[in-house]
This record gives sequence, structure tokens and C-alpha cells, in this order.
Amino acid sequence: MVLKKLLSGLLTVVLFSSCHVATQKDSVIDLFANLKPDSVFRPSYAKGFSITYYDSLKLIHIADPWDQTAEGDYILVGSGECPQQFQNHLLPYVTYPVTNWSAFSSTQIEFAAKIGVLESLGSVAEPQYISNFYVQANLNEGRIKNVGMAGSPDIEVLLASSPQFVFVSPFKDNRYGPIEEAGLLLIYDCSYLEVSPLGRAEWLVFFSAFYDKEEVAISQFKEIENRYQAIARRAKSVVPRPTVFTGYLFNDVWYMPAGESYVAKLFEDAGAAYRYRNRPGAGSLALDFETVFNDFYSSDVWVLTVNHQGDFTTSDLLQMDGRYSGFESFKKGKVLISNSRYSGFYEKGIVEPHVILNDLAYYLHPDLFQEYEPVYFHWLKNDNQGGK
Repeated sequence: MVLKKLLSGLLTVVLFSSCHVATQKDSVIDLFANLKPDSVFRPSYAKGFSITYYDSLKLIHIADPWDQTAEGDYILVGSGECPQQFQNHLLPYVTYPVTNWSAFSSTQIEFAAKIGVLESLGSVAEPQYISNFYVQANLNEGRIKNVGMAGSPDIEVLLASSPQFVFVSPFKDNRYGPIEEAGLLLIYDCSYLEVSPLGRAEWLVFFSAFYDKEEVAISQFKEIENRYQAIARRAKSVVPRPTVFTGYLFNDVWYMPAGESYVAKLFEDAGAAYRYRNRPGAGSLALDFETVFNDFYSSDVWVLTVNHQGDFTTSDLLQMDGRYSGFESFKKGKVLISNSRYSGFYEKGIVEPHVILNDLAYYLHPDLFQEYEPVYFHWLKNDNQGGK
């Protein structure tokens, strides 16, 4: 089926017939009212999607991440031509297995790599943030097209690559109007908005539905889950817990994770004591330096993620703000760093939450994980004394 232009805004699909315009909620209910689902996949940790199965059809629901009362987005996925009863509607239809798509985030590439379908990738945005060897090699050979920046892609190049859909990360302000206007289908990958590490990783199942590889993805996720939970059980048994904090000043604001956030969950599962663990919210707290210093100057470990060309050392940190030297963790050489330019923290980390957790647990509780080799983090190198 030729993909028709979506006439909706962000995360809203309006269904049309030749003589009737209905609301999204009523239309989806009407369309599937007489169909009994074979099964429904409801994620154990992720909150943003579900998959309902009707014989060879899959109805994928993507929840509106900013409005719990909204119905969200629906995508119909099938193994052949769109069934006749759906052809007069603008419910997006995708034929699986997908043979050509476009990735606007490096995390989507890691989902594809995890289930072994990278050969279907036809184009990408912002390749400078992609470290995957296969993708870079095919970019150099011209087999994968570079469409430029995600927020302002080269529409001609994108159209020439002929994707069945474009995977994008949603934002409150719809940045993808030109892509919709070009008649391309957007599919929203909301994994980055999940507040638990396992919730983000579980979007692997969502991605796999477009390839009919759910069994593979569920099996892989179960392995990730089991390893993650085993590490968490060991780490959380330690008493007392080392104290931690994270972040740094950006334009005079220090963004510290709220208590219901992804990072706070990681700290909890790594067996760390985080002072703001009871602060409500799943996002960040905007603070000044004085507040952070007052609350965390004596913390045992400072956990940092940066994107820095070359080695990031103590002098680089102090160049950002000399006041950082006042933290006890800095004085004692207990600044834990992941340089995402090389570590892949924001790429492969989405399908390796157990590895990230093991890294943190290794440094926080070295006696428990003596044989472990960290992957994403290391102690910040001291310019004068070398690093550990």
C-alpha cells in the first residue's frame, strides 16, 4: 500500500473515510470492534507502547508521552497488502519485514543491530553521532544516505532513499513538519522518555515488530532483565550505601535528576545513596551551584557523562568551573566519568542497561565485583598523577 500523507500533528492520527471524518479514538474502536485479538503484548517496564495481534496483523499503539488522557498514535503492521476494510482510512500501514527505513537517532541503530536487521537501513540523520562500524562503512560506500540534521533534514535526499518510514524521537514542538509534508510516514520512538533503564531497553520489542522478530527481541530482553536484576540484588544489599551525585553546570544551571528519573533509578539499583531520591518528578531539577555544593560537597562519588574530544581529565573539568575542586569526591579522586564520544553510553547503552549498572556497581562496591571489567565508565584521570 502506498503510504498516504499523515494529516495529523505530533502523536495524533486522524482516520478518514470517503464520506466520514471521525475522532481517532472512535475510529480505531470502530475499525477493530468486530475483530478479536489473538494476544496483546504489554511491556513489563516500558510505558509508551503496546502491540495487539490479529492473525497476521499487528496494531501498534504509541502512547502520548505528555498527555496520559490522550489516545496516542496507532500503526497497523501486516505481512502483505493492507486489508480491504482498512484501505479507505488513514491509519498508517507498514508491510513487514521492513526492507528500507530511515534512522534519526543512533539508539534506533542499536535496536536494529541487536536483532540483526541493519541491512534494511537506507538513510540516517546526524551520522557524526553514530559509531556503528557497519553504518559508517556503508555511509562511506554510499549504500546508506546521509540526510543531514534531524531537525532540518535534506528532504530530497530522504525522499530519494525511499524509506517505508522514518524513525524519529518525539518532541513537544513538532520539528518534523517538512517530513510529513513530503508524504513520508513518521514513527515515534519514545524510548528516551522512559524513566527506567529496563523500560528503555524494552523498546527493542517495539522495534522488532516491524520485522516479525518479537520472539527474538523478547528473548534478548529477558536475558538483559535477568542480568540487570541479578546485579541490582547484589548491589542493593550493601549497607551503608556510598553517596553519589551527578551532572555539572550548563549555562549557570546544574540539572540534577529528580527522584523518579532514569538516573535516580540507576543509582538506586546500583546500591547508591542519592540525596534527591525522594524529590518528585521524572525529569531534572534546575539548580544553582550553591545549592548543589551545599547538598553534595561531601558525597563519596561524582558520576559524570561528557562528550569531549580526546581524554577528559581533571584539568578539563576545572576549566569548566574551578569551584569543582571543592567537592570531596574531586579531592579524593572519586569522579567517575563516561566520555560518550568514545564509550557509546548514549548509543549501545540503551540495549545494555545491565552493563551500565554493572559498571556503576563495580566502582561503588569493588569488593562485590572484583572480576568485572568495566565498559562505559572509568575514574577521571589526574593530569599530574595519571588515572586508574
